Amino acid sequence: MATHEPSARDVILGKLREKRVPRPTDYPLPGIVTLGDMDRSVKRFEDALQLLGGDIWAPQSGETLEDAVRRKFPDAGSICSATDEFKGTLKITDLKTLQEADKVDVMVVRSPFGIAEMGSIFLSEVELHDHLADVHLAQHLIVLLSRTALTANMHTAYQERQEFKTAGYGVLMSGPSATADIQGVLIRGAQGVRSLTVIWTD
Repeated sequence: MATHEPSARDVILGKLREKRVPRPTDYPLPGIVTLGDMDRSVKRFEDALQLLGGDIWAPQSGETLEDAVRRKFPDAGSICSATDEFKGTLKITDLKTLQEADKVDVMVVRSPFGIAEMGSIFLSEVELHDHLADVHLAQHLIVLLSRTALTANMHTAYQERQEFKTAGYGVLMSGPSATADIQGVLIRGAQGVRSLTVIWTD
């Protein structure tokens, strides 16, 4: 009876298994160094956001959230909501294909926290209902955020925010999509949302 010769693939994988690198859980995590920069102010967040092309939008006196969004984007036909706080013309869970998401003019979502140093907002599969691609396919993104949900920097975010540890995946967004690869000219909205607007909700 002929013996089965292992394939090159089996040999390589076998050698890799023999030299298995210990898993990260085999070692205790290093301690977190707290840096001196602890400024988590609203002004710092707004300055960083606007520096990177983002915007702050405030409802006028007596204006509802729906009215404020309509005032910001009066010509929007499709306004998709990923939060129960905002009705919109459809819900993010109604989107079944990327082609449908590509037709969304405005996406409204609640972010659990923001990072003041970078003007960044955090989103995960929890806020987007497993529709991560949909938020990038929308033309414009409106983010509802609480002033009390700001943290100073990435170090404090890792320390304080459980979302980093519980989310299956997450994304930090600092303003709209931008690229300057071609002749050093800055183009916004080339590879993602054309605008990112934060509305304070407290």
